[in-house]
Amino acid sequence: MNNWDLEVSLLQVDGYTTNKIGDKVPKYKAIELLAYEKPITRGELIIAGQSNITIAKIIVIHPFEYSNEELVEIDGIKYQIVNVYKISNEEIELKLKSKKGAA
Repeated sequence: MNNWDLEVSLLQVDGYTTNKIGDKVPKYKAIELLAYEKPITRGELIIAGQSNITIAKIIVIHPFEYSNEELVEIDGIKYQIVNVYKISNEEIELKLKSKKGAA
């Protein structure tokens, strides 16, 4: 049995603001939920590497909590969701890579 003790925030676009030079910058609403982290297998690293993707984490959440968000925040670090895989009716797996330029 897995421990659902990893606190994550799905970041959902919630409007836009403008920066100093006039670019539209998305504002995000954080949807907090619990997940668990899966180890990254050697095979997953190889397949991701063939697509020039570096997988940083794999987390599992409940499918009803996910609404096609593109970003996840864990411990103050933003990750981009690169792949969503349905494990069962109760769980989906999110493969994450580090988000470049995120604070």
